Amino acid sequence: MNPFVNIHTHNSRVDNKEFIEIINIDVDNLVNVDVNFLYSIGIHPWNSGIQEFGGLEAWWLGDINLKAIGECGIDRACGIDFKIQKDVFIKQIEVSEQYNKPMIIHAVRSHSDILSIRKETKAKMPWIIHGFQGNEQIVSQYLRHNIYLSIGDVLFKNELRATELLKFIPSERLFLETDDSDRNIVEVYEKTSVLSGRSLDDLRNVIFNNFVKIFGKI
Repeated sequence: MNPFVNIHTHNSRVDNKEFIEIINIDVDNLVNVDVNFLYSIGIHPWNSGIQEFGGLEAWWLGDINLKAIGECGIDRACGIDFKIQKDVFIKQIEVSEQYNKPMIIHAVRSHSDILSIRKETKAKMPWIIHGFQGNEQIVSQYLRHNIYLSIGDVLFKNELRATELLKFIPSERLFLETDDSDRNIVEVYEKTSVLSGRSLDDLRNVIFNNFVKIFGKI
């Protein structure tokens, strides 16, 4: 059976072949990176006004466990100036394109911004919107631009909304995550299975195949 995939987590470090997870590392914590695990590195939009982009590019060379840039993106609900957020985001997009690394995107009240920047930069690498809770129209727009959607917390906080999302998001663009919660990714899969009516084995296969399509085999 294919492993469970946790596309975005701040907490877990599971040393078990039944699990694949990408650990989120913020740029200011590079000294704490455990290269024995798969991870992403980026500047969160909340920190875009206080962190330097610095020598981030050097980390993209030679480490096969560094899988993605992120999380990064645009957050219209935080107090950081939009232009600063956009400039930092675009710098990370440039690294993503140069080193062929997918991106894990934080998008709050900013789906139109994310799509506009995708078009403006002519980015080609896959993007994954983590913690997605948008509507059917936004799903449709993201799908047209090679963007994947990951859900997690909404499954437990708003079952009705989550059920709708699972109808809108095609299986070939779906990921699941634990983000900063203490949940096990198995709980997320089980909840998704209940709300979507799909078997746990089917979800494991589909989401693993999505992972392989973007990141290759581990």
